[in-house]
Parts: sequence; C-alpha cells; structure tokens
Amino acid sequence: MREEKRMKFEKWLNHLNKLTRSFSGSLEWVGVVGILLMFLVNFIDVVGAKLFLWPFPGSVEIISFSQIVAIAPAIAFTLILGRHIRVEFIIDRFPKRVRASISSISSFLSLILFVLILWQSYLYGESLQKAGEIGSTSYLPFYPFAYLIAFCSIPVCLVFLIEVLKSLNEVFGHGSS
Repeated sequence: MREEKRMKFEKWLNHLNKLTRSFSGSLEWVGVVGILLMFLVNFIDVVGAKLFLWPFPGSVEIISFSQIVAIAPAIAFTLILGRHIRVEFIIDRFPKRVRASISSISSFLSLILFVLILWQSYLYGESLQKAGEIGSTSYLPFYPFAYLIAFCSIPVCLVFLIEVLKSLNEVFGHGSS
C-alpha cells in the first residue's frame, strides 16, 4: 500500500515536472523575442544615428524594458537545464540522504525567495499601474514589466517546489544510506 502511494506521488510529480517544463519552454520563447527586440532597436538606433542623423527616440528605455522581457521568462528554463550557479564540490562527498536533505533545505529557501519576488513584483506592478508611471521618452507604461516578472516567477516557484518534493521523497522514501 505504501509503495503504491509512493508510485502515485512520483507519477504526479513527473506530470507536474512535464507541465512546468512545457510552461517554462513556452516562456523561453518570450525571452527570445526580448533579445530580438533589443537587437532590432539597437540596430535601428545605430543606423538611424549614423546614416540619417536621427537616433531612435526612446531606444535606451525600450532596450532596458527588453532586457526584462529577455531575462525574466528564461529563469525557470535555465533552472530546469541546470545552468544556474550551484556550489556542489563539498556536498557531493556526503551520503545520498544528507545531500538530499541539504538540497531540500536549499530549494525550500529558494522557493520562499521567489514567492516573495512574485508577491512583491505583483504589488509593485499594481502601484505602478495606479500611479500611471510611464517612460519619459518611450511613453511605455512600467507596470506590465513588473507583472511580467511576477508571472515569470510562477514556473520558477514550481521548479523549486518540485526540487523540494523530490529531495524530501529521497530523504524519507528510501531506507538505505
């Protein structure tokens, strides 16, 4: 009976992992659009300034906003691919259960951090929306970018939640080492 529950849990966890990977992969394409937009605006600005003596108005602000569009959606997929910074050279020498315990604590703290980022970005977006903040030369509103950061924190939270659950399953699910 216990083994059957564990199998159901692992099946559910794998399903959640696939869903999170799909969601994060879709968001990664939004990041690609941000990078392309940065390139395009910078290209138009340089060509316009050098050839036509007319720089692209608001290019610095648009490139700054594009950086948010490029970075925020890619965080979760970067975590999934393991391209983030982790110091594991000491932890790798510990027994499997100890490593899993440390991983669960680390992932849980990261989950808390990104839940706070999600919450505060959402509140910041609300305050920017109420204040009507816009870029001084591009006239783009600021609040969608704060909401984007909040939205893109959702799959990051899911990735860390999955890591916590997998680590705890390893700590409590196996009887050896």
